[in-house]
Amino acid sequence: MTQLESWILQDSCRLVGLFGMPGVGKTALVTQLAQEIQDEFDYVFWRSVPTVLSFDSMITDLLSFISNHKESKPEINRVIHYLRTRRCLIILDHLDMLGDVDHLKYIQLIKIIAETHHQSCLIFTIREQPKEIAFLEKWLLSVRSLRLLGSSEIAFYLIQSQQLLGNDQQKYELCNFCSNNPLKVKTVVSNIIDLYDSNIGKFLEQNT
Repeated sequence: MTQLESWILQDSCRLVGLFGMPGVGKTALVTQLAQEIQDEFDYVFWRSVPTVLSFDSMITDLLSFISNHKESKPEINRVIHYLRTRRCLIILDHLDMLGDVDHLKYIQLIKIIAETHHQSCLIFTIREQPKEIAFLEKWLLSVRSLRLLGSSEIAFYLIQSQQLLGNDQQKYELCNFCSNNPLKVKTVVSNIIDLYDSNIGKFLEQNT
């Protein structure tokens, strides 16, 4: 949180990417981040990309919102105009869940926002960093990325929150089994409760 806030509020980054496997907490982190910094922006626009009908509909919604409903066409150059004249925070969540055509359109939008001078910021989440963004990060100070890895502390806390049978060594072994991924931990813990009488040792013996 501290690193991301510093990049956005102090370094004025125009593009920030969050990367990591499903369930590692990208959406949870960006949600908390948006709550923390929203007062620093005139507009906050959030879209979970898989729920958007099309790229053009997303651009139309974005442009209508940041123009106070003065614009109604999917024109990226008008989006850039408003990103310059108003301070906007744009969040695109789950950017990897797209078809090839739309994926290219979103990547092109991201590149334009990264390479154009303005006072706004776009944050996006995705499983793997696109090569185009990795290239931009090497050459533009306004582009940053953060890879999220599983946290053993969070994984252990999730296991501790349930009435499971097992010692600390078994609980940490279970954390490692789940790669410290919160979603995997929750799924496996549910299976242990339902199928193994809440006994971690019985589950680990199966080695599956």
